[in-house]
Amino acid sequence: MSSELPTASPLDAGRAVRDVFLPLVAQGAILRRPQVGTFAERIHADERALRLVRRFRRRYGDGPLLFRFPGRTIGLVLAADDVRRLLAETPEPFAAATAEKAGALRHFQPHAVLVTDPPLRAARRELNEHALGSHEPVHKHGHRMLEVVRDELDVLNGTLGWDEFREVWSRVVRRIVLGDSACDDTDLTADLDQLRADANWAEFHPRRDEVRERFLDVIAAYVAKAEPGSLVSALQHDNALDPAGQVPHWLFAFDAAGIALWRLFAVLAAHPEELEPIVTEAHHPDASPLLAQAGAAVQESLRLWPTTLVVLRESRSATVWRDRIAPEGTEFAIVSSVFHRDDEALDFANRFEPEIWLDGRADGPWPIIPFSAGPAECPGRNVVLLATSTAVSHVAAQYDLDVDPVTRAKLTGPMPTTFNHATIRLGFWRHARPS
Repeated sequence: MSSELPTASPLDAGRAVRDVFLPLVAQGAILRRPQVGTFAERIHADERALRLVRRFRRRYGDGPLLFRFPGRTIGLVLAADDVRRLLAETPEPFAAATAEKAGALRHFQPHAVLVTDPPLRAARRELNEHALGSHEPVHKHGHRMLEVVRDELDVLNGTLGWDEFREVWSRVVRRIVLGDSACDDTDLTADLDQLRADANWAEFHPRRDEVRERFLDVIAAYVAKAEPGSLVSALQHDNALDPAGQVPHWLFAFDAAGIALWRLFAVLAAHPEELEPIVTEAHHPDASPLLAQAGAAVQESLRLWPTTLVVLRESRSATVWRDRIAPEGTEFAIVSSVFHRDDEALDFANRFEPEIWLDGRADGPWPIIPFSAGPAECPGRNVVLLATSTAVSHVAAQYDLDVDPVTRAKLTGPMPTTFNHATIRLGFWRHARPS
């Protein structure tokens, strides 16, 4: 008879709480907490997590390693093959709709596909894929998205912090997702931020039903309006699937794309030689209509500093791992940075190397999953890459970039494992126009 997977000793469980689980929760899985991010950067939180996972591999084998907490069993994923299995075998037997995730997302998107179980999940997934053009190289409203990004980023001028850039990026997001009439709807974004902050606490924070209903009512109004060229205009109307209920996640995910952009701008300012292929591409769009160089740089930012800190799956039945058993209900945790920055497996782990997204190395046997993978891969991947690569290309072609000295020092040498976007300050200096 097969035996159960190894369970961490009480001492190792304490180490995992200190160096893996607590930092992930404290930084804010749904809405980042900037001050905690500064502390996480100071203690090199992601590097500590990687060192501990290596220690667990040596002591317990490939795992997954079980941690027993009151009312919950967590399986920390240690091996690359197990990452691929969990993502490939979603949603059965490994559900994306984990109890932890449902408790968090219930605050602002209770009917999102991420927290929907079969059989309804497949229909909601198809609804999202159709609206987001998941299987098309360019969304049918792609030209409109490019116009919005370039129009809004043309206002950049002088020295900006994250909060100021986020205001600009939020206008981009609202116009792309909801339409031009949502451009100045800062109240909608403020409500979403409040609900996301509550969602950081999952089921331990009471729900603000009044705020949530107001937020969802406003979303529903934009969906009903279906402004031409917006993402919501591509939604199929099937009330049983709650089309409007899928939109909060699009807004949420686009915010993470802004974080990746902000970090990337800092890297490009600190390493201007990395701008050259992006600028060349921007000046010759016919040679690279999908902006491959800019898109590779965005994905490299996401590899170095994943905006999804942990990928969760929950087993709905007992599962077998190398002749060992994980009990039904085990919640498996894939810590993204542990695999993206493992310098024992990847010779480019701590370098900024966009070429890996162009030469096939990112698709190698070691899991690099900035948009997850498998049946639950982000359905908006192509839309996000279109918007962000356009942003990078436009900024590279139109502006000289500068970065504050503290951030520049952090980006000298190997890329930091933990990098708080909220402390970055950047200068945007528009190129002089020819007379």
